[in-house]
Amino acid sequence: MNRVIQNVPAVAYGLLGVLALPSRVAAQMPGPPSSPPALGGIAAFGIIVALLVVVGVGVKLYDVKRKREEQGVALQARVSDALLEAPELARLPLVAVVQVPFWRPATAVVTVRGHVPTPELHETAMRIVREKVGTTWPSARTEDSIVVDRPRMQHVAA
Repeated sequence: MNRVIQNVPAVAYGLLGVLALPSRVAAQMPGPPSSPPALGGIAAFGIIVALLVVVGVGVKLYDVKRKREEQGVALQARVSDALLEAPELARLPLVAVVQVPFWRPATAVVTVRGHVPTPELHETAMRIVREKVGTTWPSARTEDSIVVDRPRMQHVAA
């Protein structure tokens, strides 16, 4: 038993030598030529530049979208104000909704919804909307979704 304990350090060193042998052999064998250190730096720089370009384009597209939405909200506010300024239409439930597409060539669509008691008020409301849209955003299109509903509007006229 004593002899085994005395030989433990020798056995351990032998095992370490066997385990280290593949790394010594690999160090002596010729391998593929290593790439120059500058190539890795150039690749990292290129990746960083590409990411910055992608982020820049994304920010620009978001800015364009936000500006188009602001234009649509401004047009919607102008049309709604024009409907409220007309005394005969001020108490009627009329709503103008503006949809602005993202791409510039597509036109904005102004949809007017609500109920009016007479055809004359319907025509007045649409005339006011067309005038306001024509002066503010000439390429915008108007859609008429106003319903003439006499019985429903009797309480409004009173």
